[in-house]
Amino acid sequence: MKRIALIATALFVTIASAVAGYIAYFRPAFIFGAPEIETTAVHGVPDYNVKENHHAQIRRNALRLVEQLGAVQDRIIRGDRGALTDQARLLNDIFRAVRAFTPDDWKDYVNVRTSLLYVLSGGDAHVLKPIVNGALLSKADQQLADGIMSFAEGQPKKSRELFESIDPRSLDVSLVGPFALARASLYIGDDNERAITLLDDARLACPHTAIDEAAARREIPLLINAGSTERAMMLTTSYVREFGRSIYAWKLFRQFSEAAAKRPELDSAATVERIAGAVDGENLQPASELFADLAGEALMQGRLQLAKAAANKVLAIEGSSQASRNKARLYLAAAEAPSDAAGNALKALDQIAVDRLSEDDTEISEVAGFIAKSVIGAGNGASRNIASRGASKGAQAIDVTKEATAMKASAAVDDADEILKKADTMIARSAR
Repeated sequence: MKRIALIATALFVTIASAVAGYIAYFRPAFIFGAPEIETTAVHGVPDYNVKENHHAQIRRNALRLVEQLGAVQDRIIRGDRGALTDQARLLNDIFRAVRAFTPDDWKDYVNVRTSLLYVLSGGDAHVLKPIVNGALLSKADQQLADGIMSFAEGQPKKSRELFESIDPRSLDVSLVGPFALARASLYIGDDNERAITLLDDARLACPHTAIDEAAARREIPLLINAGSTERAMMLTTSYVREFGRSIYAWKLFRQFSEAAAKRPELDSAATVERIAGAVDGENLQPASELFADLAGEALMQGRLQLAKAAANKVLAIEGSSQASRNKARLYLAAAEAPSDAAGNALKALDQIAVDRLSEDDTEISEVAGFIAKSVIGAGNGASRNIASRGASKGAQAIDVTKEATAMKASAAVDDADEILKKADTMIARSAR
């Protein structure tokens, strides 16, 4: 009997252990208690544990297309113009894929995130209407979608209000950079300090991508205008090295030049040398385009040292385009027109084919020619004799020349058109 009792006891223990194991494995809440449920309204989190069915295939296809779009946009900011065609095709493909979403598809947050990324990447905002107008999302996600849709539709005031209470850290990691970039654009020109902070966030969230390029391109002029020229120069040299071949780089070059030409502390050859010194041989050609723009803007602002240095740098770069070299020759001659090198400047201007110049550069050529002729005329007689008496008297001769030139220009401006007004500005600045 003892033996039977022991066997029965062992069987009971074995069966009990098996049952307990089954319960613990398949129904853990029964053993460990129900898990705590987060009740705070938060943004959705992707759930990748979806059975392979029709909805999963739709999600996977849309997600794949958006990932391809990101890769194509990264090609664009590295100079691949052919990628623009691929971008247009992908935007259309994603539009069709998202428009096919059913209410059940919208319950999958991966689809929601994919759609938000698509709109922030330049897609049609109307695809978000089902979730903005419906009740498929949490309140937080609906507010985010509504803000992004308003932003894409050109409603800055509404989107700014909707974005105000959204913490970027609460978003899916793939949305942080695009969201920060979009939000920053709402403050540019109004609250530049906040815009700079958001642009920094965008760059840090998505380094070496199209988001990084777009954020840096917007941030650099803001830094210069704010007087943070040191940071701006560091970011500019970094941009030229990595994104100098971007098809959007010309926008930065133009905006950087306009902003830098207004800063007196940047009116020196050191500004040009700093950028040139940080650029490797492969990026000298795009850098030459930046220097050509810088020379032109510096000239118009009367920053003649900067204009000369930038123009000379373009001419010194073997890989610079013919268009950039033509501009550099013009800007260099124009910068030297209100000086004792006016004769050489006039000769250089005469050698430039006017029919190859843009309308703006044609005006510059006419203004520079007027100034050079005025200087040469003012330089005859006493002032020219003074200039020949040695270095100690040379500076005085130049001052006399500039003063006489300024007087001539001032008299002409009274009855002249816009060209002569520009000439007066240039002469007045060069005499300071």
